[in-house]
Amino acid sequence: MPDIVDGRTGELRESPAEVAVREMLAIPSGIYGNPISPEQMNQMILDVDDVLEHITKVIVVLYEDRNRAEETYLGTFADYMTMHEKSGSQMARQYAHAKTRTELHELNLAKEKLRYAEEKQKAVQNRSFALMNIGKRMGAMFGMGGGR
Repeated sequence: MPDIVDGRTGELRESPAEVAVREMLAIPSGIYGNPISPEQMNQMILDVDDVLEHITKVIVVLYEDRNRAEETYLGTFADYMTMHEKSGSQMARQYAHAKTRTELHELNLAKEKLRYAEEKQKAVQNRSFALMNIGKRMGAMFGMGGGR
């Protein structure tokens, strides 16, 4: 896939969420190769299973991070609202929004990391299904060839 380049500045753009999660997932590039023998097929299926198990653990951590970021944002927002309640609810809300930009950004980043990890999990799971289907065909092919 081609890199994403900012048209105005010409600089390479990368999602901080994608970079962080890619490092956490540590998906080996070998699981996307083409198997040649039934033994390689079985090994690739085992490797994909290990990767899926690891991704599940990463997703649990990312859910915890997202929940923690949401609690922080909502708590800080509520604190600013109560600090300025004498100014009226509309002004207090605007002040709270202005003062919690960083917390909101962290919450949105945590959500994006989780979304990216779940998308990667789906991709690896689809690879697992494809390998199993190929394995069935290879097994049938090798099974039929041995009987002749």
